[in-house]
Amino acid sequence: NLKEMNETFNYLRANGIYTLEDLKSRVESHRITVDTLKGTLDSQTARMKEIRRLYDYSATFQSLKPVFDGLQKIKFEKPRAKYKAEHADELKMFYTARRKLSEGFADGKIDMKKLSAEYDRLEQSHDTTYAEFKTVRDDLQRLWKVKSCVDTAARFNERTEEQMLQNRPQT
Repeated sequence: NLKEMNETFNYLRANGIYTLEDLKSRVESHRITVDTLKGTLDSQTARMKEIRRLYDYSATFQSLKPVFDGLQKIKFEKPRAKYKAEHADELKMFYTARRKLSEGFADGKIDMKKLSAEYDRLEQSHDTTYAEFKTVRDDLQRLWKVKSCVDTAARFNERTEEQMLQNRPQT
């Protein structure tokens, strides 16, 4: 415990935390930073998932395009209905992929290179942001531990003072 206490003291001194107000303000600023970084990480992760889904839709679209083309080649109603019944699941997946891709790209042009570049940029940014988040979060956890110890000591002192006042002889 003495070693841990010495490390904590050195940490507080190195970070310029000398008073309880310094500790509280540092905890609050770190909490705000952690919340901001967490929001950034969440938005980056959501966009990366969306890009991966677009990749999946693009692959589905490409693999099922021949089935759709086969349907388009059939002119007569009975063979067309039979073909639709035989390939109902594939056509449903194709239509879904086409709809999702058209929602993602309003102009109708799907630029997979642009998506790939954006994904790579997001991945690098996410890694950098996560490293910063992890550092601040670990620092915040250490500060919470110190604050908890300080609060425990303060409550102990309050109880001790109350007991001393109660046990004091009245004159």
